[in-house]
Amino acid sequence: MTRTPTTRPAALLLAVLTALAALLTAAPAAAAPAGGTADRVVVVGVPGLVWDDVDPRATPRLWDLAEGSPIGAVSVRAARSTTCVLDGWSTLGAGNRARFPAPDESIPPVPLPTVPLPGQTPGAPAPDDAPAPEPLSPAGPALSSCGLQEQLADTGLADPQAAVAAVAADPATARFGADPAVLGEAVGCATVAGRAPALAAAAPGVALTRSAQLPADPAELLTGCPLVLVGLDDLADAGEPGLQPSDTGTEPRPRAAALAAVDAAVGRLADAVAAAPGETLLLLTGVSEVGDGRPRLHVGIASGAALTGERWLTSASTGRAPYVQLIDVAPTVLAALGLDRPASMNGQALLAEGERPPLAAAVAALQRADTAATVHHRSTGVFFWGLVALDAAVVGLGLLAARGGRAGRWRALRLLALAAAAVPVATLLAGLLPWERAAAPRPALAGSLLLATLAVTTLAAGGPWRRSPLGPPLAVLAVTLATLVGDALTGSHLELDGLLGYDAIVAGRFTGYGNLSSGLLAVGALLVTAAAATAAGRRAPAGRARAVTAAVVLGAGVLTVVVVGTPALGRDFGGVLAALPGFVLLAMLLTGTRVTVPRMGAVLVLAGAAVGALAFVDWLRPAEQRSHLGRFVEQLLTGQAWTVVSRKAQANLDILLGSPLAWLLPVALVAAVWLVRPGRGRRDGRLPARLHGPGLLRGRDDLLAPADRAVLRAGLLATAASLALGAAANDSGVAVPATAAALLVPLLVGLAAGPRRTPGAGGGAPGAGPGEPTGGVTVVSRGSTAWHA
Repeated sequence: MTRTPTTRPAALLLAVLTALAALLTAAPAAAAPAGGTADRVVVVGVPGLVWDDVDPRATPRLWDLAEGSPIGAVSVRAARSTTCVLDGWSTLGAGNRARFPAPDESIPPVPLPTVPLPGQTPGAPAPDDAPAPEPLSPAGPALSSCGLQEQLADTGLADPQAAVAAVAADPATARFGADPAVLGEAVGCATVAGRAPALAAAAPGVALTRSAQLPADPAELLTGCPLVLVGLDDLADAGEPGLQPSDTGTEPRPRAAALAAVDAAVGRLADAVAAAPGETLLLLTGVSEVGDGRPRLHVGIASGAALTGERWLTSASTGRAPYVQLIDVAPTVLAALGLDRPASMNGQALLAEGERPPLAAAVAALQRADTAATVHHRSTGVFFWGLVALDAAVVGLGLLAARGGRAGRWRALRLLALAAAAVPVATLLAGLLPWERAAAPRPALAGSLLLATLAVTTLAAGGPWRRSPLGPPLAVLAVTLATLVGDALTGSHLELDGLLGYDAIVAGRFTGYGNLSSGLLAVGALLVTAAAATAAGRRAPAGRARAVTAAVVLGAGVLTVVVVGTPALGRDFGGVLAALPGFVLLAMLLTGTRVTVPRMGAVLVLAGAAVGALAFVDWLRPAEQRSHLGRFVEQLLTGQAWTVVSRKAQANLDILLGSPLAWLLPVALVAAVWLVRPGRGRRDGRLPARLHGPGLLRGRDDLLAPADRAVLRAGLLATAASLALGAAANDSGVAVPATAAALLVPLLVGLAAGPRRTPGAGGGAPGAGPGEPTGGVTVVSRGSTAWHA
């Protein structure tokens, strides 16, 4: 049977679904979470505790607790960029990102003698069972970033239910669909030591037993409710004594003394747990930053029940050891007590995975993970602006060089354009060097990025393909594509903490393709495939060229979608929606299939069906093994999906209005106008044709042969469609095509600055040298295609 153009997308969909289903069913099962294995769970939250603080001499009891226990690096990300103590406990109790509302996002730099809770009338009586609030001590001349919340946690939370209601009413909490204190509601009761932990459990109807601080004998906490929440806030008052009072009005303690107090309290708790009857799961975690501390990764230790042994902590919410999230604590508590996880919880139960090295080496590895994450987190803004400036410089210099037309200027511009296009993939390749081990990791990261950029540029400009105008750009695209695919196949180690990747502090993603990389992948995969398919078609026997071209494009599309969408590899929900239509459109353009609105609508439906089938198969797996694809199906079933969609839409808008990467789009627009306009000079002939535009895509046969120019046009159209869909489907919005522009625009400028074709010489296949036979595809308007022998 002859295969019609409309059957090709269906064949592609069938191949994609078959491959994805096979990979999903063959995926190894994760270790089972702790489920109904404990009589009680003790959660100890220590604001500000990081792995740099854990030392066998300074904190011997913490060290002993970690010695035989699963440990990990905790992202405490809440619904605020810097998580403070009340945000942290609210997030822990919700199993989802939440935040405590502040009077203003920026803390006023004045003393606050009294701080009533939001919605609470100043001077209103506290409930009978609540301890009387202590008067707030005079604050210093300025509050730190988390100072207001630390004041409230220390002396002001007389009515925890009012505080929980304030958290629930906060718009940022609502955007994540969080249900504050649902942990306490699920258990039904809680024993609380400290003021702030009550935010994790004080739902209406929950029986709370509260004490202002940890008792001298913690054993009394373990005799009642199976849920015990303990807050150790000593590090909130740590600082440099003698400079100024702390935010809570006390003389700051040296950090070493504060750590010693935390260590002693942990030791008393560990002893009480060891002596208690039955099985107790002890979870110790950092819950927030303190003072003016910048976001970091925090300590996570689990001891007891099913979480034992010298292993790493992980969870299905991260999919990568040794990383976990604060939102994973509540689901772990419920799993250990044999209780159901509410639909509003986005976290997943903690798992113990693999064998970790001896504790000293394990702590050193966690410290390096913290270093890499913090350096990435603090460097991306500067890097994004630098990327915008670099691409703007390439386009601007191209416009200036067009006025002079000197060969030397064009050669320098060509090399600069290749280097600029190499920067995106260099952000990944820089991770091959252990820059986080350096004494000055931030300069080491910059040096690694520069070295990787030079390596890719040298490879692209110095290989045998340099004799072809398309050779160096294709070399950069091929290196980018190979790096992205190879990284996904080996565990996404380069994506993590890459400057165009993600970090565990933001906790948007821990494995697979980030949204920014998906833009690079679309450019690399589609344009390299267009070149490979065209070259294969030109070498095919007469009459088989169209079939060979279509087979190469659709085969590459299947492989790309499998790599992008498989939960064990790319796990990119929006990437599948974007990639599949892009490859189908490319096949239609290169084979002369007429592109119509109904056909493209059918392609989009098929793409949605592919993603839906993938998500459904993922949802069929156990909850602790699902990726975000399967969890989205669960959210559809429980009515939480609209919360996710609306939050992503808001994130799209925020990036459009506030991200430096959005400025790459105007740069790309200027380049597009210049590159697409047909080249023409002044009538007197004194100015070069490049002045008005190089005519890269039309009207200048001395730049590219008509056949090669048509293939490039087809690849760019398919890429543009894929990027537009990617921007709509991902929460990074315009950052997806903007990042792609950082790769594509310099390559097009460099191509326009490339050597002229010799008149009469054949265009050749991409990568072919001058004078080789042409014989290719020319994509023209209305979808017609001319094939040359």
